[in-house]
Parts: sequence; C-alpha cells; structure tokens
Amino acid sequence: MTDGQLKFRVNTSSAIPIVVIGAIAIAAGLFHQSAGGIAFGAMLTSVPLVVLGALRRSVRKLTIRRNAPQTVYEGDEVEILIQIENGSNLPLFFPEVSEIFAPEIHAQKDVLFPDRLAPKEVAERSYIGDCLLPRGLYSIGPTAVAVSDPFGWFQVRKELKGTRQIKVYPRVHDIRLREQLGDCVSHVVDEMTRPSLGESNEFLSVREYRVGDPLRRVHWGLTARRGFPVVREFARTSTGDMTIFLDTYKLALTGVGRSSSIEHSVKIAGSFAAKAIGRGHRVQLIAGEEEEQRTPLSSGSVQFQRVLDVLVGVKPTGKKPLPEVLEANAREVAPGTTVVVTVSRYLLNDRRFESVLRVWRARGVRVVTVIFDVGSFLSVWGRPEEELKPSDSDECHRRFQALGFDSFILSSGADLRAVFAGLGTVRSRESRGEAASR
Repeated sequence: MTDGQLKFRVNTSSAIPIVVIGAIAIAAGLFHQSAGGIAFGAMLTSVPLVVLGALRRSVRKLTIRRNAPQTVYEGDEVEILIQIENGSNLPLFFPEVSEIFAPEIHAQKDVLFPDRLAPKEVAERSYIGDCLLPRGLYSIGPTAVAVSDPFGWFQVRKELKGTRQIKVYPRVHDIRLREQLGDCVSHVVDEMTRPSLGESNEFLSVREYRVGDPLRRVHWGLTARRGFPVVREFARTSTGDMTIFLDTYKLALTGVGRSSSIEHSVKIAGSFAAKAIGRGHRVQLIAGEEEEQRTPLSSGSVQFQRVLDVLVGVKPTGKKPLPEVLEANAREVAPGTTVVVTVSRYLLNDRRFESVLRVWRARGVRVVTVIFDVGSFLSVWGRPEEELKPSDSDECHRRFQALGFDSFILSSGADLRAVFAGLGTVRSRESRGEAASR
C-alpha cells in the first residue's frame, strides 16, 4: 500500500434492488392507472433516498479526535486513541475510522465501533501501531470515517484534512566507557574521565619538591622522614563533559540500510548521550556545519531531546570531511572532556585526522575512537585507489591505542554493548577474512 491511500470495505447489501422495484411498481401503476401501485412504488423509491440524505447530514457533524505520542523509538509499540463524537440529532450505526500509520510501513489501521452511536455521544477505541521503519519523521494520516445506515444500504465517508507528524528516534543502547584509574570528578561518579595531575581533593601520589611548588602541598611528615622536601600530587578534576562528532561526509558512508555506518554512528551517539546526561554531565553533538545539525553544550532531559531531534534528520550528505570539521570546532573542546569520533574507511590512514586527535590528547582530552571494520562493512563507493585491506582496521586500532586513545573496532551488525564492554573490540585477521568473503 502506498503512502496516503485508504481502502474501504464494500457494503454487502444495497438499496438498488428496492429502488428498482419501486420504479417498476410506479411504472405498473401508471400503466394500469392504479393509485395504490403508484403510491407503493413512490414509497419504495423515496425511503432509501431519505435514509441517504439523513446519513449524509449526520456525517457532517461527526468529529474525530486522535491522541498519539509525538515521539517514539524504533521498534516501539504505540497505542493510538481514537475518539469519535456524534454531533447530530440522529444515531449513527457502525462507524469505522481508517487511517495510515506510516511508521508501520504505511499500514492502514481500521478501528470499528460496533455499537450504535447515539446523538451527542462520545466513544473511544484504540489501535496498536508498530514502529518498524528506522529513525525519521513520519505521518499519521490521512484519516477517514465511514458510516452505514441501520439497513446497510449505504456507506458515507468523511475524510479529515491534514496529518499528524510523529518522530521516530533511534534506539538507545546501554553502552558505557570504563572508568580509568586516577580519575576524580567534580559532582558525580563518572565513567568517562581521565587520569591526570590536578588540584582536586583526591590524593594520587607523592614526588620530590620542585621549584615553584606551593608550600601547602608539601608533605611535612614524609619530608622529615626522608630528609628532603616531598609534595603531594592530586588527581585532576574532570568536567565529565562529552562532545560527540558525527561524520556525515558523503564518502564516509559504508554499508547499506540499517547496517550502514551512519546508522551505527547515530545509535552510538544517542547511546553515549543518554548515558552521560543520565549521570548529570553536559553533552554536545556536532553533526555538521549548519546550526540545526548541532546542539549547545548542556545537560538534562531537554538536552537529550535536542540530541535526539538532531539525530532523527542526520543524513550522509555532508561536503566536509571529518578532519575539517574537527579543526573548525577545536575551541569547542575543553581540557578534561571526552571526545567521541567515528573512523570510516577514508580516515584509517589520514595523518591530518590523527594529528588533530593527538593535539587534543596532549591537552588533556580523553579521545574515544570507534573504527568501522573494513572487512565487514560493504564499500558503497568502490574507490580502488584506497587500496585498503581488512587488517588496516586492526593496525589503526593498535596505533590509536598506542597514542592513548580509547579505541574500539565495530563490525557490521555487532552488539554495541559487547563491543564497548571490551568483548568484541579485536578479532583475528582470519576471522575478518571470513567475514569479508561472506
């Protein structure tokens, strides 16, 4: 069924035979000059017309209201409440409301009210819609109501103008990053901070006094025992902020459909944002250069709503590669925060991209890289000049780990929770070759 096309049941009975009999009776009465035959025929002909007129007049005063959520997640079952009000002075029989529920592959939903709807009466019924289609903005409607007379002779329809939009958000997964030793957070327990020296209240280690160290950090007891000045070192307080960069560059797309890199990126971004905001931290999403493709650095449920609203409309149509986007937003990332980036095929050997991440790491930023496995994601561009091998993903992963990044390898269709729990980050070259051959 195509979008916007409604189909209705056909009446099993009709008033046409009665009208035909009435016309025959009138003709016979005229032929035999019988007043009774003419009257009988006129009655048979007029009754269906009166019923049809009353039915059409009653339908004009019929009101339909719909109660549906504005936002849902992929795969959710949604209950849509339909309320019908008979504003006429005549009863209505067996009203049936039909509408298109687009998230369920444009399925038509029929809601039958099996009882008589008395004048001024309000009735409610509901139907269940399955959000089978992926993230996006969909419609509920068009909507129409069909009403029959008590004899089932006629069926009159009333179409309602306009549709209701519903946002289908990407499914959020329970994924998290491991807490690192030496971390200290500002206001809540954090799983996304980094080890560093700083001025928090959490003791980290001691070392020999250096010129310029404040006297308040001198450990006087240990100094007396060792015979030379010793100072305390404390863990650096991490802000817990997170900046997520979504690579929407057109050449970054690998894979197709729900197994594509852009769909995996959207799920990762939404899941990380949900976890960080749920723990009270601030999150920023940057998915392009346009204002509507990014969110400010903020926290709370309103911020999570902003992130999901951006993710709904993300498409791999960007004109700037990710290194340019990172350089343009370098000032948006403060020391002590976490940066999450995805690494597509064209970035595996990009030194410019790696240089930006190394600078951030040197400034005290925790860098998290998610590498899309070359051996399992299908290349949709077919660029032979890349000359990539399945092992390039492993080599990039090891190189990033040596630089101090939190690096993960993501295969097409992999369990995100297992990957970020460290259960599926690295596979052997042999297994990657098997995946590529499949």
